[in-house]
Amino acid sequence: MKRLSLFISLTLLAAACAAGTPSTTTTGGSGGPTAGPVGLFASSLVQFDQCDALRDYYVEAALEQVGPYGLGGGNIHYAVEDLALESTATEGPVAVNDGASRQQGVAGVDYSTTNVQEAGVDEPDSVKTDGNYIYSLLQGQLQVIDVQGDSPREVANLTFDDMSAYGMLMAGDRLLVSGSSWGDGRYYSEVYRMVVVDISDPTDPSVIQTMEVDGTGVSSRLIGDTVHIVLRSRPVGLDWVQPEGSGLRSEGEAEDKNREIIKDSTWENWLPYYILKDRRTGQSEKGTLLNCSDVYAPPSYSGLATLSVLSMDLADGDLGALKATGVVAEGEVVYASLDSLYVATQRWMNFDRIVAGDDQLDSNFKTQIHQFAFEGDHTNYMASGEVTGFINGQWGMSEFEGDLRVVSTNSFGGWWDGDSVSQVTVLRPSGGELKEIGQVGGLGKTEQVRSVRFMGDTGYVVTFRQTDPLYVIDLSDPTDPVVAGELKILGYSAYLHPVGDGLLLGIGQDATDQGRTIGTQVSLFDVSDSSDPHKLDGITFDNAYSQAEWDHRAFLYWDATGLMLAPFSAWSYDDGKSSETFDTGVLAVAVTDDSVTLGATLRNGLDGPYTWDYSDEGGEDVGFVDPWSSTVQRMVIVGDRIFTLGHGGIGVHDLESLKTIEYVKWSGASFR
Repeated sequence: MKRLSLFISLTLLAAACAAGTPSTTTTGGSGGPTAGPVGLFASSLVQFDQCDALRDYYVEAALEQVGPYGLGGGNIHYAVEDLALESTATEGPVAVNDGASRQQGVAGVDYSTTNVQEAGVDEPDSVKTDGNYIYSLLQGQLQVIDVQGDSPREVANLTFDDMSAYGMLMAGDRLLVSGSSWGDGRYYSEVYRMVVVDISDPTDPSVIQTMEVDGTGVSSRLIGDTVHIVLRSRPVGLDWVQPEGSGLRSEGEAEDKNREIIKDSTWENWLPYYILKDRRTGQSEKGTLLNCSDVYAPPSYSGLATLSVLSMDLADGDLGALKATGVVAEGEVVYASLDSLYVATQRWMNFDRIVAGDDQLDSNFKTQIHQFAFEGDHTNYMASGEVTGFINGQWGMSEFEGDLRVVSTNSFGGWWDGDSVSQVTVLRPSGGELKEIGQVGGLGKTEQVRSVRFMGDTGYVVTFRQTDPLYVIDLSDPTDPVVAGELKILGYSAYLHPVGDGLLLGIGQDATDQGRTIGTQVSLFDVSDSSDPHKLDGITFDNAYSQAEWDHRAFLYWDATGLMLAPFSAWSYDDGKSSETFDTGVLAVAVTDDSVTLGATLRNGLDGPYTWDYSDEGGEDVGFVDPWSSTVQRMVIVGDRIFTLGHGGIGVHDLESLKTIEYVKWSGASFR
């Protein structure tokens, strides 16, 4: 990689000389994506003011990696956020502009919202509500359910052709629906589609615009009316040659041809392409998503992908007004505060060689983190830094008073020999770099991080192998973080949620003293004394697991009544009776200052657990049960009712008594 390092240095020098005053550029037609203001960044950031320099950077890096089958190997992608899978975590009500024709409610007071990591930073989800209508993508199409009357009514649905729609954000009278686009004959291309839907009349939603872009959506965030979308794109239009036969000669000839393909490539091969269609005017635009001058490279080589951050006013809903900034880097984990967006990426490695045993991952493995600052309706790429090890998803990052706190582990689930250990590192932006100013390590030796929660200047980290150490990290002095307290119990919490002053609620798995998990566990912790965290109460649901254990958006806590809602499924087999039992629904748990109690099990169309008898004598025929359709995916509270939504239909339950009022099947749903 010596040639590449030399090239980076030369490019940096050239970019520093070429970079003049800030500029604003436009890509494509007059309505195409535009670049935000380009600031004067620190010298550690490579800016490509000329397309030839950008193309040469990609080519030089690609020639280091190309083989007889093209650009194989690359990064380990372990935590790309699934928009299809991410209560009321917002601190205080947020007013929603849901149109003059509808009665306005207050989010968090009159109805629940998506459970998010940071107050005021909305996250994409498969279900959204404005308090009058519920918008759902659970059936693979947009369903609009009117919940203003006595019974929920499906008043409209909208199908998205050639698209797997899996996440949406809402602002004003607009929905932004995102997903993967396949199209006719498109088998090997990664294409991300964004669809703006007009919901000013919820009974007649209509598509306004669509945009397809080369790449994969990593995640997105909504702050106020401004949406920020993170997209990762691979090089396109490079038709790799493969060996025509076996043996070293064929492989060598193929590699030589692939090297020529790279040398003959243009800068357009390395940047994502977009197609924008306006359904109202019938006009379309196409072009390169980024200008060459919009693209930067971090100080350390971060892969051949192009990471784009796209921003726009969603309430306005004009995809042609997207502002784009790009970085030559991979991207797996996205975290956003009200001020900044951070994208974490693993250092490049030849994964094919690791699998073959030729290379090994080392204990000094680094994760790079790139910071983007929000500037109105656009973002600026500001700084880069790194931490040792792998980051445990978005919850492993948290910004507080300008510093970024990061939880990382030096191993990846036992992929290589060596004892795992975790640490909390504090990074502070300075001169275009995220510089380490403090760290505390030695957390969970030989264990893996299961959950993280930062609250103000305190962090909570749960690791697990056989027992569950809950570490309390004092970050009041960011230059000298310390472990203030530790609690060891059986099992672990996979998600932590604040439920009151000094109280923390955890949902995860109970376990034996050998570390074998035995069912979903809900635990209440007293963390008012950082030096003495202790468990107040807990309840275990045998043989069960909850989607909330890996997807925080499936968790809902209603502070007004102290009610926790989480979907669950449970399977068990009785060898003695040769029978199998299945149950699914929502755990409705009452939370007080010192206890957790199961209030009810809310179900969608099921009367209770179902048992199949496989013995020779047989048993009662209980009929067909479709776990896919009967499982609840999301819960929404509106007024005095709880709505439980699944692939089969929607359940209605009384918020006070927790009694089921009715169940309405979706039209054409497979449940019966």
